[in-house]
Amino acid sequence: MAPISMYSKDEKVLCFHHEILYDAKILDVRHKDSSDKKSPFEYQVHYKGWKNTWDDWVLEDRLRKHTEDNRELANNLRREAEASFRLKNTKVTAKKRAGSDRDSVRDSEEGGSVPGRGTKRARDSEIEKVCNYHIY
Repeated sequence: MAPISMYSKDEKVLCFHHEILYDAKILDVRHKDSSDKKSPFEYQVHYKGWKNTWDDWVLEDRLRKHTEDNRELANNLRREAEASFRLKNTKVTAKKRAGSDRDSVRDSEEGGSVPGRGTKRARDSEIEKVCNYHIY
């Protein structure tokens, strides 16, 4: 007997992308192996609020029904990810501060070197990651 799909086209779902659950919509459903009707289903999803370039084919284990309990799970996962990011960012900032004291001594000894531009871009990239954790 062929497996039955748990999700259907146009259904609103929650979909994991890394550790975060995002609002999504099923665009299409197909068997992973088109020649084997007993193969698992995969689902093409569109993440709400994201460009179509982020549309993705995912297996059932990355999807959750759009229920109140799963919305609460999504919100908890987002909060945990944001807290983890803030903790990591705080540690990095503390290391930079500790390093800047040594660097300023070294700079004064070396005649004052100019810091590279890479750190600003890295910080901007980290901020973008946090913004992408927002759930609509």
